[in-house]
Amino acid sequence: MSASTTPKVLSTPNQHIASRFSFGVNEYLISDIGSSRSATKWLERQFAWSKLGDTKGDAVINWFPHLRDQPAKAWTNHQNEDHTAYAYGRDLCAYTLAMKVATRRQVREVMADVWSNLFYIPMGEGRSFPWRYSFDAMIRSRSLGSFRSLLRGAVLHPAMSGWLNNSSNTKYGINENLGRELLELFTVGRPAGYDEDDVKNSARILTGFRVKMFDSFAASYDPELHYVGRIRVLGFSHANSSKDGRTAVNAYLDYLARHPATATRIARRLCVRFVSDTPSSSIVSAVAKAYRASDTDIKATLRALVRHPDFQASKRKKVRTPIEDVVNAARVLGLRPTGCSTERSFPLHLLWMAEGVGQSQFGWPRPDGFPETSAIWASPARVLRSWNNHYDLAGNWWRSAEVYLPARKDQLPSAWPRALGQLVEHQARMLLGRGAPSDLQSAVASALNLPLAYEFNSAAEVTEWTWALIRGAVLNLPEGMLR
Repeated sequence: MSASTTPKVLSTPNQHIASRFSFGVNEYLISDIGSSRSATKWLERQFAWSKLGDTKGDAVINWFPHLRDQPAKAWTNHQNEDHTAYAYGRDLCAYTLAMKVATRRQVREVMADVWSNLFYIPMGEGRSFPWRYSFDAMIRSRSLGSFRSLLRGAVLHPAMSGWLNNSSNTKYGINENLGRELLELFTVGRPAGYDEDDVKNSARILTGFRVKMFDSFAASYDPELHYVGRIRVLGFSHANSSKDGRTAVNAYLDYLARHPATATRIARRLCVRFVSDTPSSSIVSAVAKAYRASDTDIKATLRALVRHPDFQASKRKKVRTPIEDVVNAARVLGLRPTGCSTERSFPLHLLWMAEGVGQSQFGWPRPDGFPETSAIWASPARVLRSWNNHYDLAGNWWRSAEVYLPARKDQLPSAWPRALGQLVEHQARMLLGRGAPSDLQSAVASALNLPLAYEFNSAAEVTEWTWALIRGAVLNLPEGMLR
């Protein structure tokens, strides 16, 4: 962070877009928006993520070499206790948190988080862990494409086949798990009115996909195990007369992706994530309309969301989840992971901090994913624990390893002397993008037992304790936990 008398801040509309579509508005993101001239133009540049250089984000996977193990190797490592399913899961969690902090492709990362919570698979799960990083990479690569493509990729992936037992779903014995969740969670939802016959037919059409469980975990398609015969699900009908049913499967998934109930359900889910716990029918309808008009294009859908008046009216009305909070704090404080080779590594500390507040990355046990409404994350206990995390991060009190820590003098004003109140104001603008309210300034002065007018003559006079207390107190404002 460059030293300055007055840190650069974004206009309120730009700050709002950046806050909702990133994991924290830091100096690099402000610079990106400045070069784009507005947050809406920055959003368009982020949509074209493959054209954005991302040296820091691209380096993160190199810290977790086991994640790229082939499935057979991963299973062998687990059996030999060289690297267990839990260890693969922890690697994926730490990798994910490090990516949220480090990557320049923030919108892609936010949308990968959205879709990973829809097509949810928990960490270290025994039937999916050898394929879990591959699944994650697929989600990330399709996160800003079409929902049709994303749905195909997620439902037919070996990790999902293992997690929801589709690998044991054959014409000789139907397993309904994936067929049911495809309807209930991933697409149309219960209000669409499907019945048990629809669920069974949904499962039948998904037969034939195999994973060699608890062996090589090799994935394949076996036409001899595919159910042949006409399939009807809701308004979908297919002769399904070929032993190789993949053409029928793709037609079925496309039908579900384009279904009006799916459009409404995806629109509402996006509105809850980016706008309000109780989005209006107006914005849900507008977003669903864009989804259908664009043939499920995710970028077009998000544009409609951002253009709607309800989006700008929702400033600072969404509570960050514990994971979002620790990542945001790291980003705005200028902390950046540089590796993950020891138990004291910064990505692992972020993981444990979020766990301590009540949310572990990929730690939700059910296939419906973490709740995305604010109220669930606003208990007094959660707030208190997050306050402690803010101080821990502001002072690096966990003494994390493998983390870049910006020099204190580079994050303080360049002109001296400065009064205590001016330092609090400076840090509020730097960490929150807005000025410090008078009650915050008074609280910091009281905690330090100093008058607001007390002057520091140089950066060297700002002690580690003073520095951590000011920055932690700023992040502990309600605005510090809202996006």
